[in-house]
This record gives sequence, structure tokens and C-alpha cells, in this order.
Amino acid sequence: MGAADLLVALALSWVAVLPSHARAQAVCSAPHSSPTLAQSGAITTMPQGAGWLQFSAVASRATQSYGPFGGTLEFAGASEFDTRSAYLTGSVGLVEGLELWGQLPVHRLEVDGPAGVSRSSGVGDVRAALRVSPILFGYEWPVAVRAGIKLPGSDFPVDATELPLTEGQRDIDLSVESGWTSLDHSVYVVGWVGYRWRSENREVEYEPGDEFFAHVAVGGKAGSVHWELGVDALTGDDLVEQGVRLPSARRRLVQLLPTVGKEMGLGRLEVTVPISLAGRNLPVSNGVSVGYRYTWGM
Repeated sequence: MGAADLLVALALSWVAVLPSHARAQAVCSAPHSSPTLAQSGAITTMPQGAGWLQFSAVASRATQSYGPFGGTLEFAGASEFDTRSAYLTGSVGLVEGLELWGQLPVHRLEVDGPAGVSRSSGVGDVRAALRVSPILFGYEWPVAVRAGIKLPGSDFPVDATELPLTEGQRDIDLSVESGWTSLDHSVYVVGWVGYRWRSENREVEYEPGDEFFAHVAVGGKAGSVHWELGVDALTGDDLVEQGVRLPSARRRLVQLLPTVGKEMGLGRLEVTVPISLAGRNLPVSNGVSVGYRYTWGM
């Protein structure tokens, strides 16, 4: 949603200069997190020992946010919020039907506003997940289940003038995936739905609110070029700060994710341009993501 830590960083940089109740206005993306992780069309898990490793670079800028009741609002003082992120993401088949997935992000945030320029850099939220398909139990069904965890890679600053790189709390998510691949054409459809349980950050006494997320995409190949058009959707529950429930701070986001990839050298180069379609209490960002993926054993 996806996604993705890109939006986490954007949202957190935005809320750092807003009133305290807005601090939890951030979004953790769907399981793939980095927006360049387009699918291959296969819903089955990888063979034992097979895997892939991807490095992604993301750049984005936001000058507006979605309001608490929809619509868009300019940031106060015509502020601009820039995000530069790098992701190292990988997955490996442990046994037939079971995969291990992990992601390490590094962010550089910058806010340029009436009070001057603020910057922050460091490790964001670290993620890991297990993906299980029925092959593990001897069945070949087009479905997989993913269970994941998110841990803060750096401390959440108590000082509201500092730009946070993480929300400083843990998440656990569970999703179900399925897909279809054409036998006659190089076209596929893939999608998932899931739920994320979000714990409380006790140091600053807020709970971001659990999230429901979904993703659907259609993709294929045209010669040596791979293409995919995906849609991410996320909606969050009420956030709670210092024991007070805030329904007006609920988050929502719908994104279009067009991706183009091409085999180059030993791997594949992928470019994604996330496009925000609708939302609530989250930034309206413009950006691009470029990733290079190396695959082995498949």
C-alpha cells in the first residue's frame, strides 16, 4: 500500500509540526511496503532455497493533505515536505510452501516551512513476514496467507519539533492472497486483503488505530517489458491519544500504482509512480520509486 513506508515518512513529517493529536496520522502500507515490488503473476510460494533481493530508492514531495472529511488542504505556511528513502527488501523459500520476507528502510525527511528547515534521517520501521501456501500441506490451491510484524527501527522523539522516522510502536498484520494467470496470454491478476493490529506507543500515550488494507493488480509482459497496474486501499480505526478516542483522526487512502519493469543485466529494473486518488488525514504526495531486483533459484 501498500504500501508504503514512503507514505509513513511523508505523514510523520507532516504531523511533526501539527498539534499533538495529529501525530498518529501515518499509514503503514500493505505487505509489500516498497512501492516498486510489483508481482510476478505467480501466487505460489518459491521453491526451497530460491529467493530475490531488491534495492529501491524513493523520492516524494507533498504540499497538501487530505482533510479530516475529505477534500484537500494546503499545508500551513505553504510548507513543503520532501522524503528520500532507500529500501533493502528480500525473500527466500525456507521449505516448499513457506517463505521468509524482510525489509529494512532508511529515510531522510525534510520540512521547509515558515519556521525554517527541519531535517531528520535514520532507520524507519523494520518489517518481517512469513508467507504460507497450501503446498506446505500437500495441496496446490491458488491462495497464500501472510503473517507479518513491524518493529520501530529508531526511537520516537518526544519533542514535537523533531521529525519522527517511525511511530515507535509494533504492528502485527495478517492477509490472504490469491491470483490468476492466463494460460494463453502473458497476463495475470493478483490481490490480497488483510488486517493490521496496531499496538500503543506508551511513551507518548497514543494508539494509531487498527487498519484494514486491500490490493488488486493486473499485469503482464509485452516482449521484454513487464507492466502492472495496481490499486491500494487502506482505512484505519479511530486513533486514541492519552485515553481520548478521536474519530475525526481516522485515516483513509486509495492509491493507483502503475509499474513498468525491464530485464537488465542479472535482474530487473522497475519504476513505479504512485498516484493518490482519495484519502483522509494523509498527505497528497507526488513521487517516483526505482528498484532493481535480483532473483535466484526460480
